[in-house]
Amino acid sequence: MNRPPTGRSDSGVMAVRCGCLLEVIKRRRTARTYSPAAVPDDAVRTVLEAARWAPSAANRQPWEFIVIDDDEIKRQLKALFIADGAAHDAKYEAVTTKQAELLAAPVLIAVCGDPAAKERFINANEIPEANREELFLMSMGAAIQNMLLAAASLGLATTWLVRLARVAGVRDLLAVPASLRLVSFVVLGQATEPPFDDGLRVPIDRKTHHQAFGRRRLESV
Repeated sequence: MNRPPTGRSDSGVMAVRCGCLLEVIKRRRTARTYSPAAVPDDAVRTVLEAARWAPSAANRQPWEFIVIDDDEIKRQLKALFIADGAAHDAKYEAVTTKQAELLAAPVLIAVCGDPAAKERFINANEIPEANREELFLMSMGAAIQNMLLAAASLGLATTWLVRLARVAGVRDLLAVPASLRLVSFVVLGQATEPPFDDGLRVPIDRKTHHQAFGRRRLESV
């Protein structure tokens, strides 16, 4: 059956869709403070569903997620974080103390990865461990990026928080199996102030090379 005319070419429809996606990408910012307002369960599920559709090396999908919305668990995470910061120099401690305030957000998502996935890559025995580790981390990063963008599309704020994943005691508190790596946390909620703007992005022409590094488009013709 022929589709009814829409008055817009397929390429035009795709351009509109791409434009909408680009606007979401541009709108995503890292939040520094959060409202206590609850995040709807369906919004959390949408963010996780976006992660499920991320690309991964050999489609091994190494991710596992722990959704944390219990105030007592968040309080214990914050205490562990602050204690860890106190064991370092003053600058490290100050940054940690500030980041620890993020844990009062309505939802934290611990992002874990299964390193065993590296052994299941295609031709894994022919790939050096360092390269398999890169593929594993790129897969995890793709899932996290999808989460951040899905949240932005829902009007929610996020913070990609890595330091907490390295803190002693966090794995035990969340019962992370020894077989998994705790990679990162995603903080999710409503920002209480305009998200931090990290300044103007470098124009893409200054970051784009043609045919070889250092060659700009005008030089390649």
